[in-house]
Amino acid sequence: MRDRVVVLGLGTAVAYGALTRGAFYGAGTVLLLLGAAAAARATVRGRRPPPGITTACACLGGFGLWALVSGHLAGDVAAAAPTAVLAVAAAAVAVSASGLPERPRRVLVGIVVAVAVVVAVSGWLGVALHLDPLALPSSGIWRAASTLTYANATAALLVVGLVLVAARPRTARPLPDPVTAVLLVGLVATMSRAGLLALLVACGVHVAVTRRADLPLRIAVVLPAAAPALAGLLPSLPAGAPPHPLAALAGAAAGLGVLVLSRRGTATGIVAATAVTTAFVAVALLAATPVADAGRAVRADRISASSAERADLARATAAEFGTAPLTGVGPGQLDLHYVDHAGVPVRARYTHDEFLQTAAETGIVGLAAVLAALLALALAALRGRSRDGAAAAALLAAFAVHSAFDFLWHVPVLPLLVVLVVAVLIPQHPSGRSIREHPTQDHPRGRSRGRAERGTGVVGRRRERGAGPRPAEPARG
Repeated sequence: MRDRVVVLGLGTAVAYGALTRGAFYGAGTVLLLLGAAAAARATVRGRRPPPGITTACACLGGFGLWALVSGHLAGDVAAAAPTAVLAVAAAAVAVSASGLPERPRRVLVGIVVAVAVVVAVSGWLGVALHLDPLALPSSGIWRAASTLTYANATAALLVVGLVLVAARPRTARPLPDPVTAVLLVGLVATMSRAGLLALLVACGVHVAVTRRADLPLRIAVVLPAAAPALAGLLPSLPAGAPPHPLAALAGAAAGLGVLVLSRRGTATGIVAATAVTTAFVAVALLAATPVADAGRAVRADRISASSAERADLARATAAEFGTAPLTGVGPGQLDLHYVDHAGVPVRARYTHDEFLQTAAETGIVGLAAVLAALLALALAALRGRSRDGAAAAALLAAFAVHSAFDFLWHVPVLPLLVVLVVAVLIPQHPSGRSIREHPTQDHPRGRSRGRAERGTGVVGRRRERGAGPRPAEPARG
């Protein structure tokens, strides 16, 4: 019963936060639910979090305490309270989610994936129909902002969902997964360069840990289905163009057709290629001019590894860090006034680099506490080299990289969501869940592979077909 309360509290908090602008303006309800879940978890005896979780919680608690000290030294403790409370809430999430039995863990993963699907669909609708704030114009194009109302935050959440869905054991013939396709379309619709980079980092880390290409392969097989859906959004991308819902609907229908056809027969490649080509031609004929405008807008702003605005912010934030490198200027008190590269006076409160902003606000001490918490979680995920641990390490690395380009920690649901998923995925007994213990697809004893993977954890578990009981051997003599 207590486990159900924990799952209900954490799951409701994640859903509420994702559907209410990331809890940016209403974090109180989320924290209340998290507190209830933590209290219920604390009453469960006989379960202790893994050492990595305990260390991470200590670092997070220390960071919360230091945030208050930094705020006091800067003359405004109240401004530091949200940062301190968020750090303590993240520690409570880690303690609540760790040590749960497998079934509650699977339920929590399912809730996170369902929330990610809702976020992806809302972002797609926002771009297709120009629904503000589900999509917002930026740099001449409409970008999917979803219920989080921030494109880069949407991308970060969808990367978490993609890792959870795609990081599963490979089958003899990998089939396109509709959920993976939906999440990938939503991610690309955000036009977030850092989001796509984070996904690449997740794939690289997962391959390095598992020595298998399960994650990138499962994403690659849905590209033929995602391509027409994205092509249908092209006419609606330019900020000055009207929405084209019919083109978006046609692209989504074509993508669905590719999914259905690709799961049948042996001529998958020919059918998928034909469908994708037909979708692209149809979209081009429906709206050639908007597509060309969208292409120019994307090339002008999105296909670039540099950003003059971010460089200006980094320069101004580094200057603030230099004024108080040890204790910081105080959480919530970063107020940047500078002249940008175009000679325009600018005032900003957020740097598109959470590590740099944390250093500027809480000093080297605060940044060290945050980095120590991330390192503790990463080491706990890698201990034992399990499938779930590999997925946790992949999404943790992706979120860390993405945090260096966008202010994701200021959207409360994102750090809490990442800590939740990592705590759920970190194995409790990694010594018995090693990746190396599982035979490969080509192992001559296929039956032993089925037995080995049946208990590989939340992400790795799947149902084996045709693996019934072995018939009894005839008596000898």
